[in-house]
Amino acid sequence: MKYHLFFTLLLATQIMSAQAQQTFIYELKLYDPYQSKLQWSDKEHSIQQSHIAYLQKLTEEGKLQLAGIKDQGLEGHEGFVILYTKDYEEAKSIAMNDPSVKEGMMSVRLRPVHLYFKGDKQP
Repeated sequence: MKYHLFFTLLLATQIMSAQAQQTFIYELKLYDPYQSKLQWSDKEHSIQQSHIAYLQKLTEEGKLQLAGIKDQGLEGHEGFVILYTKDYEEAKSIAMNDPSVKEGMMSVRLRPVHLYFKGDKQP
């Protein structure tokens, strides 16, 4: 009986912890005029440096769990960011304040996701 109560409390704690944070993905896509880095001015390069710094800050705050680029180097490549936030509004604020979105270089699409498995090993 003691063990049953212990595992019930442990499970309840894990569920409450999981409910405190929600997972969202925001997908980024460069607008057509910015598809080729060869056409970027110093302004666009600066925006992208700010974008990288922004993602680093989110990582340090524990909000960014994973970020990357799909098909890097290919025309029309897209990026993605997986966030853990308290709610949709916080995730939306983060996505809309990404410098690449805020400065009009990238479009953004935000969606909730449910992660069921997460590996610990890095490739």
